[in-house]
This record gives sequence, C-alpha cells and structure tokens, in this order.
Amino acid sequence: MTTDLLNDALAISDAWSSELNLRDVLEEQLRASGVLGVVDVVAVGKAAREMASALHVVLGERVQRQLIIVDEGPAFSLQSDVELVIGDHPLPGLGSLMAGERLVEFLEQPTTAECTIFLVSGGASSLCAFPESPVTLDDLHELFKAVLASGADITTLNQLRAASSRIAGGAILRSVRTPRSLALIMVDNVVSGERWVASGLTFDYTPARGEVATLLEMVGRGTERWAEKILEASERRGAVMSGPVETVHENRVIAAPSQVLSAVSKEATRRGYQVIEVGASLHGDVRDVVALMAQPLSSETARWGPFCVVGVGEVTLRVRGSGTGGRCQDFAWRMAEVLDGHHRDVVALARATDGRDYVKGIAGGWVDATTWRRAREHGINWSAVVETSDSFSALRDLGQLITGGRTGWNLCDVYLVVVGAS
Repeated sequence: MTTDLLNDALAISDAWSSELNLRDVLEEQLRASGVLGVVDVVAVGKAAREMASALHVVLGERVQRQLIIVDEGPAFSLQSDVELVIGDHPLPGLGSLMAGERLVEFLEQPTTAECTIFLVSGGASSLCAFPESPVTLDDLHELFKAVLASGADITTLNQLRAASSRIAGGAILRSVRTPRSLALIMVDNVVSGERWVASGLTFDYTPARGEVATLLEMVGRGTERWAEKILEASERRGAVMSGPVETVHENRVIAAPSQVLSAVSKEATRRGYQVIEVGASLHGDVRDVVALMAQPLSSETARWGPFCVVGVGEVTLRVRGSGTGGRCQDFAWRMAEVLDGHHRDVVALARATDGRDYVKGIAGGWVDATTWRRAREHGINWSAVVETSDSFSALRDLGQLITGGRTGWNLCDVYLVVVGAS
C-alpha cells in the first residue's frame, strides 16, 4: 500500500468536517421556524457545547438562560448566564441523574422568555437520565448490557429508555413554561431518524404494556426482575404523559448523515476516484455491513482506475468478550480478512464523526491488504480478536488506529474502502 492511498482515505473520510458549518445550519433552521424575541436554551448531547456556542453567536443577547448538559468538562463557563452539567456516557451515572433533575428544575422555573430552544444530539439518553420509579441506575445499566449482548439496534434501546423515563419520549415537554418551544436536532440514528435521537426527548411516546413487553423480549431479557420494573415504570409514566403540553412545540432537523455522505463522496471525486455509494443509512450486524462494503471489490475487473466505496451509518456490534474496541474499530478489523493479499493497493477504514469510537481519543481504525499478514507476524490471532471484541488492542499494536477528539458533530460513522489504480 502506498502512503498516498492511506492519506487520501483519511482525508476523504474527514472531508465532511470542513464542508458543514454548524452556525450556518442553525441559523437557517431558526430563520425557517420564525423564532423571535428572547429565548431560553437547553443543549443536551455529545455536541451540546458546540451547538450552544454556535447558537449564541447567531442570537446574541436574545439568549436569556442556558443549560448545557455534556459528556466531559470543564464543568464551568466564562458566561454568567450559562449553566454546565456533566453527565456520564455511554452508561448513565450519578452525574446523569443530577442532569435529569436539573433539566426539569430549569424548565419549570419562572421565565420571561418567549421560546425554549432544545439543542439535541446523540448521547443525550445517557448524559441526562431521570428514570421513573421503580427503575434505578443499576437497572439502566442492565438494560444497556442486554441490548449490547442481544445485538438489538439503538432504536430498541431508546424506546425502552423512553418507556421508563420521566423526561424522554416527550415527557419533558410537560415541564416547558414558555408559550413556544423548538427542538433543533442533530441526527445520529439511521434506523429511525430524528424521532429516536436522545430517546425521543421531544417526541411523544406512550407505549402500551404489550409493546414494552415485546421490546424486552427482543433483547432476550423479558422474564427477569428488572424487566418487570421497566414494565411497572412504563405504566406509572402514563400519569405524566396524560398531563397537558402547554407549549406549542416544533421539531426540526439541522443535520443528518446524508450530508456527511454527500461531502465525503464529493471529496473522493475531487481526488480522482470513481465513487460507489452504498447509502447513508447503513445499519445492522457489523458482518452484514462488511459484506456490503466488500461486494464492489469482487466485481472490480471492470474498473481499471481508482475507485472508492463509501457509506455512512452505524453498525450493530454484539459484544462477546471483555476486550476493548468500538464499532468503527471492529468493522476495520473484520475488513482485514476481506482485503488479505489483495492484488491492488487498498485501504478500508471507519471513523466516528463525533471523534470518539467508544475509546476516548480514538475515532476509528484502518486496515490494508497487509494487515492480516502483519497481525500473524506480531502473534495476533485475527479470530481471537473478533471473539473477544478486542479490536482496539490489535489495531493499536499494529499502529492502525485513527486518533480523535471532540468534533462538535455527531452524525454517525463513515465507512470507506479506497482502491488504487490497477
């Protein structure tokens, strides 16, 4: 593999970050919604800090109060009107419970604002939690582990979270005291779109007991004691949902994975690659996505020039062992078997648009046609890595991780295969 090919692959996969402008997309949606006057702002999710900052640039002194719930510090702000709360991710913790309680208190305080603006991005379900009794923090952890073990998708997890929450699934709208409210949503759910980002924070969801029971069966834990607690919580939550919503609410999407795909494809074309798009809604088991991305490689004889296979989405990873890794790293590692000994220069990679593929500081990983062989030379067993879900350790030892950090976005993952000229 040439260094130029790897550099192209890395640049193509990151092209969306310079193509999208957060301030511009927020301003466009605000203008379309016709929000006027003074506003209160609630920002929650992995991109909350950056979304709130961009909104403040757009609205200036029209922003009266701000509550920002994020996943990492510092837990202070230079602006006197901004309150920061640090939640926990990917599992909710005590900080998440404090964030959930503070969210309700913030909204129920008297205010002269004319509109409450919710800035919602992925990760909010863990960062800001307020479970309905008798569900506890430990029960939420069990739910998360059950979904990971079953291989169920993120929407199933978020539906169960909402069914047992006093804030998710639209319950929080009962606490809004302004005449109008608006949610500006950054979509990271390719299964069901904005409706289930942040466990449907600003979308009403009141499932019947039978629907919740079916969801619990889908994660393989329908008969356990904590499952009964979730069912009981969903019934108690019904009293909250029966209350009136006094605000006039609107939900709007500011950015979605399709915009990432468009920017990445544009950059690949600019660099001289024929582009093969496999869509902006990739989901399902990681093995199926690997097979989909590999298909064009088997019919490459008609393509003598360089080409690029690209998709955006979020794979489902069934965690089997006690290793360390993430969705992007696991995808890359599995692609090493597909590319082994390929007769053309080829690189496959995946990277998270939020800059964090489960492991802090790591955005994803890459492999090429020599990775399988190099792994053997280093004493790394490819199958053992898959079985123990330890892709991070393997890619780290081979020097094939993609470093990352906060990007201010959360628009799923980019999957890429770049093939050099024949």
